[in-house]
Amino acid sequence: PACGGPLCFMIELRGITQTYQGSQGPVEALKGIDLTIQPGEVFGIIGKSGAGKSSLVRVINLLNRPTRGEVIVAGRDLTLLSDADLRAA
Repeated sequence: PACGGPLCFMIELRGITQTYQGSQGPVEALKGIDLTIQPGEVFGIIGKSGAGKSSLVRVINLLNRPTRGEVIVAGRDLTLLSDADLRAA
């Protein structure tokens, strides 16, 4: 469903977790990330090396699917889409 109400966010992350398999075992790059960005807002992502900045951006644009959580853009949960439908979206 398209977004049009007063509680609509352009981008919304709910409970995002991203886990990678490292040489020493699982590495949680992102843990429980919640973020809302309203239309017209501009954000920068800053932090130390290894803090998860690239992982976060790759989850927002779904180049990497999150291990857990939802990526909602204009009211549509993109994590539910197939790869073909995601490309079309």
